[in-house]
Amino acid sequence: MPLTIACPCSDETDCKSIQDFTLTVFHTADAVGELQWNQHIPESNILMQLDNLKELERLHGDKMQFHYVFAKKDNLTVGVMYFQVVMFHGNQLINYFPQTEKPNFIMKGLKVVSEKILNLVNIKLLVSGNVFMTGENGFYFSGDIDKATRAKILRKTVSQLLKSDSSLKAVLISDLYRPVTEFDQDFIKAGYSEQIVESDMSIVLRPEWHSFDDYLNSLSSKYRVRAKKVFSLCDEHGVDNRELNLEEIEQFQDRIYALYNNVMERADFKLSELNIGFFAAQKKSLPNYYHVFGYFKDGEMIGFISAYKIGKRMEVHYVGMDHDLTKPIHLYQHMMYDMIRFGIENKAGQLHFGRTAPEIKSTIGAVPSPMYGWLKHRSALFNILLTRPYTANLKPKEYTFRNPFKDK
Repeated sequence: MPLTIACPCSDETDCKSIQDFTLTVFHTADAVGELQWNQHIPESNILMQLDNLKELERLHGDKMQFHYVFAKKDNLTVGVMYFQVVMFHGNQLINYFPQTEKPNFIMKGLKVVSEKILNLVNIKLLVSGNVFMTGENGFYFSGDIDKATRAKILRKTVSQLLKSDSSLKAVLISDLYRPVTEFDQDFIKAGYSEQIVESDMSIVLRPEWHSFDDYLNSLSSKYRVRAKKVFSLCDEHGVDNRELNLEEIEQFQDRIYALYNNVMERADFKLSELNIGFFAAQKKSLPNYYHVFGYFKDGEMIGFISAYKIGKRMEVHYVGMDHDLTKPIHLYQHMMYDMIRFGIENKAGQLHFGRTAPEIKSTIGAVPSPMYGWLKHRSALFNILLTRPYTANLKPKEYTFRNPFKDK
């Protein structure tokens, strides 16, 4: 049975501002009306439509929980919100502390203490959005609902979910794009802490790029020579690649998952991990939108990269590599060039590479879009002693971004 809440407000002013809204919460995708949900999701965001969310739930329901929420006014749905519940391990944040070349005694001591404290933090985290994607995927509202009201509805939904499940210890409103707007003021007022995360790296594919050669010709000579060197290394080592169909993804499923895990084991930060069946399931349910490319040497897969191409937007998703074999031949950069080639050939307008390896991505023309989130623990004391001080000092690594194009 869904849970319906009239106005779960603790603040009288906030309650009055959204007193005409009600919230209905579902805990399984099967309980949600597909038409009612999908009509509020942009057609371009196929990944947030209910069929795809059902797949995520089917594949990961053994280690995650999911919540689907409708916001209604005058019995009409004006917004939908999506949440995932994951286990968060604090030791993932250690690499985000500021690094100094010659740390003094105090800095070394603080790091030791911080590591011990973070190693003790293992909590259930309520996340607004989809931890498997980069970008704003947690909520959609009708155009006549202003940003400030959206924030109040979202925050009160979070408040109710926390009240209904005491095992939830903290909440993260993730992957918001700059600039900060009136939407954010409600979270600041409510004591949320801002969390700075790595930027989303993306490249606009110029309309004059009708082929990959057009892209190469737009690069300065230094970066054009580098690109050609990357391709020649793979040729010299007998590496070939091809897009995989569903049968091939199923055939290489174990290898794909092993390569994926090679990369995930090196990730500084991860909120969850994919199920082994994810890649085949996505290809089966989204055959025209989901693409997996395999890279082979002597018949053995040494790497893969996956991407969604939906309309004019293209999202590079997960990659996997055998690092011992792929690092000497710069296969990762080869993959990035191949994604640009695929995007141009399939008339994409913008290509999103996500947050990892920003410096390498900048050398092929990607530029950063700053992102942030809002974090809060249910304990006021925990927020004062840990959340606020830690988020204030947790910063992504600094990188030198390049511009590879002639028209700098």
